[in-house]
Amino acid sequence: MKQLRKINATLIFMLGLILLSCQTEDRSIVVATYTYSTNNRIDNLKPFSNNISKILGVKVETKSYPDVASLINGIRSNEVDIAFINTFGYLLLALDNDVVTPIAALNVKNDTKDNYKTVLLANKSTDIKNLESIKKETHNLSMMFVSEGSTSGNLVPRLLLSAIGLKTPESLFKKVQYGGNHTNTFQQLIEGKTDICALGSNEYFKQIRNDSTILNRTKLLWISEEIPLGPVLVKNNLPEIYKQKINKLIHNLHITHPQTLASIKHGWSEAKQSEQFVPVTDSYYDNFRNFQGKEADLSSILNLFSK
Repeated sequence: MKQLRKINATLIFMLGLILLSCQTEDRSIVVATYTYSTNNRIDNLKPFSNNISKILGVKVETKSYPDVASLINGIRSNEVDIAFINTFGYLLLALDNDVVTPIAALNVKNDTKDNYKTVLLANKSTDIKNLESIKKETHNLSMMFVSEGSTSGNLVPRLLLSAIGLKTPESLFKKVQYGGNHTNTFQQLIEGKTDICALGSNEYFKQIRNDSTILNRTKLLWISEEIPLGPVLVKNNLPEIYKQKINKLIHNLHITHPQTLASIKHGWSEAKQSEQFVPVTDSYYDNFRNFQGKEADLSSILNLFSK
């Protein structure tokens, strides 16, 4: 009888090992982000996915959603284990989030100059000279943002407009449009198809370098401070040992896998001057929640784009 119990115990133990092995083989990790313009960023993230696969010993799928809103839906539907999201997307997700946690973001150095900002521009043909003149002529002006999910091309300029009393652009401007990407948004301004536009500073400075006459054809109305870069998110219900290994990998990429870090940075123009991933929590993004001394109504902006 004792020998039979030993055999049974051995069989149960072996069966448990087999089941655990099967579960490990079946388990896969999804690393996901969103597409910007024509770049789905999959190639930029594949080296990172390969690193994750090696340290966890599991299959890893690299996925790109068509836009920020789709990525948010994928996260909320438990389709994503590790997400690279922009700042606006995270703030939208954070309205109702118990699925993922921010663990890291590419750093913005203290001495960084013109890395990732928003510029508000006016066509030279308009009489607009400053923010105050926008308030006086709003109903006669057309306004163009970049895209609904853009941080520098939608969230930040809407926060600025809200802070100066223009809290509902769609009902105040003659017309509100989206350019689709930063380059096209700028081109629409140059061609006189919009009076004012907001876009990322990288695009603006690139255009000036390529054609200095742009300075005579546009008016720089406002430029923001440096914008914090979006976080890397990790699913809360991943095994604790997985989360520990993912954390360690990300925060040491600049030392252990510099080529992986370079590949990631190449996918985001705003990451150009970053050196490494640094630990972040939700409070890292509180400057948006207190934009210009709480004059701006962030909650209304988030509610508008969370529908």
